Amino acid sequence: MQRRTSSIGIANGILSAAISGLFLTLAKITFNKVSVIYFSFVVMATTNLFFLAYLLARGKGAELILEGKSYPELYLVGFLASALNLMENWGLRLSSPVNAGILMRGDLLFSLLIGYLLWQEKLRPAEWLGMGAMLVGISMVLQISISNVRFGSLGDVLLLGSAFLLAVNAEIIKYRLYNVDNIIVAYFNSGVCAIFFFTLAVITKEILPIPRVGMSTWLLLMACIWLQVIAYPTYYCSLRDLPTWLARVLCLVTPIVTILASAVWLREKITSSQIWGIFLVAAGIVLMCWVQQKSSKEREKLK
Repeated sequence: MQRRTSSIGIANGILSAAISGLFLTLAKITFNKVSVIYFSFVVMATTNLFFLAYLLARGKGAELILEGKSYPELYLVGFLASALNLMENWGLRLSSPVNAGILMRGDLLFSLLIGYLLWQEKLRPAEWLGMGAMLVGISMVLQISISNVRFGSLGDVLLLGSAFLLAVNAEIIKYRLYNVDNIIVAYFNSGVCAIFFFTLAVITKEILPIPRVGMSTWLLLMACIWLQVIAYPTYYCSLRDLPTWLARVLCLVTPIVTILASAVWLREKITSSQIWGIFLVAAGIVLMCWVQQKSSKEREKLK
């Protein structure tokens, strides 16, 4: 399995995480005017239509149909994405913010465990150090206090389950769909999610009437759609160029960007401990990038 340089994968991973952080901030603003279910349906359906138009414009209609018949995992990825989103949203309502901040990072541990059991992926000491710095840093950014942690509710189980499905989904995309075009994977993923949220919107009677909101809300919705369109292929590129655990570790950038964007647009305050946490996460990323670059050069010498 030929891989490109890890620097490209790292750049795509950081870009995808940063885009997701901006997406979450804009989505939070939009939720003041539009329901979560309606928002999710519109974003996923429009994103899916964009990918379809892009593939047809490139003359990949036949390939799209062929891949859909050859890779049932394409539908599974979309189903798992829908399920984990539902479990995550439900878990956030039933669990405490502190528990959510910890358990939603569980995908890192699941990715490490799956990588070790299936592919014998092992971390070097410097990578453990970098990951530790990032986890401590993100705990400071999210202002997690261990003294306030109490596990055991249904919400905790749902959040942990969503983290596990996220890790499984990443492994499927990386190892089962490696030869499938990223945009085709994104098309099926967003398509299944759109059908899922459309069904929820019909059941909850949120599909009609169309919300009467101002132009600013529709512009925010369009911005979220474009961010989602970019986030899909950049994340998939990072998955294919990097170990799954590292691609998931880079997603720790997302809450940092969310907090920074919220400070700018929502006037939310940033504490000094959060700033130190951001520096710790940045230091962890730099250390891991250095290790990956070093290992890439070593592999090149062995060829």
